Parts: sequence; C-alpha cells; structure tokens
Amino acid sequence: MELFDSHAHLDDEKFDNDREELIQEIKKAGVANFISAGYSLEGSKKGLELAQKYDFIYTTAGVSPNDIPQTEDELWKMLREIEQIVKQSDKVVAIGEIGLDYYWEKENKELQKLAFIKQIELANYLKKPIVIHTREAVMDTLEILKQNEVIKKGVFHCCPLNRELVKEALKLGFHISFAGPITFKNSKNADEIIRNGTK
Repeated sequence: MELFDSHAHLDDEKFDNDREELIQEIKKAGVANFISAGYSLEGSKKGLELAQKYDFIYTTAGVSPNDIPQTEDELWKMLREIEQIVKQSDKVVAIGEIGLDYYWEKENKELQKLAFIKQIELANYLKKPIVIHTREAVMDTLEILKQNEVIKKGVFHCCPLNRELVKEALKLGFHISFAGPITFKNSKNADEIIRNGTK
C-alpha cells in the first residue's frame, strides 16, 4: 500500500538539523507522495524549494491567518509574491493554508477576512484548490465560503469537528481532515461525528 501524506510542515526550523535524514526515512516508510504545506510567505518559499529538490514532495503556497501581515499594503505585496511562487511550478498544488483564526488572533478579524477572500480569488484565478485553517471562526468561515465560490474546492485541514461546520462544508463540496483538533481536550463529540458523519 502506498501512502500520501497530504499535510505537514517540513520547512519548519525544528527540522533544520535532520531534514534530509527525515525525508529519506519518509520515503523508506512507503510514503509515495508528500505535501509540505505552506502557511507563511517564507514557509511557502521553502516548500517550493523542497518540492523542486525531491520528486515525491509537493507543496502549497499561502499565508495562514496567524501569519498575515499587519496592513493592507503589506497584504497586497504578499499576495503578489504568493502568486509568483505558484506560477513557478506545477508542484504547487493548492493555495493554503488560509482561513480565519480567532483563537490566537482576535484584534485583526477584518484583515483576516480580507486575506482569506483575496486568497480564494487567487486560487480561482490560478485554478487551484484551497487548504483551510479555521479556529473559533466557524460562522464567518462558512459565510465567506458561501459568498465567495471556490471553483476547485479543497479541504478543511485544521478545523473543529463542529457538526454544523462539517455538514455545511460537505454541502459546499469540501473534504474534511481529521487532523490535530480531534486530539484537543474539548473535542468531546469528535468520535461521534467521525463514526456517524453528519446524520
């Protein structure tokens, strides 16, 4: 059986001392394809470098709500740079991770929304799916997705297993990732939602 790791952050500085060794171990373990996902401008650049160096590694490019710049002028500059990263290689397979996070960032909600919408527009222009990060922002995330159609859809990578979110996201055509949030202590209904879907 071949495995496809669809989301990890190999660019993270914690791997600086043994990244090459880790990549070889991943390959030996039977992982046929691997996405080193971008979440910041710098991470997106490093993800592209990895994808260009290793045949089985792909990447995404985007800026998460926790890594967006602090002004609109800086945001436009960032978006232009993300666009250029995507255009450099067909190994950039999605825009992301992008979205809203009101748990860590409470003071810049409007800028987060703007960054999310503009990166959706960029994904549509470049004909790429999106990778969504949402935390404590379920209603705003769904409202943006309903008002801003995503042509190639994508995946909710980091999201609470909230029944309404899962139900509405599936209706909109997105995939749901059972990722880190299922391990959170307050994720009490995760088992039920995973077992029973959205019934």
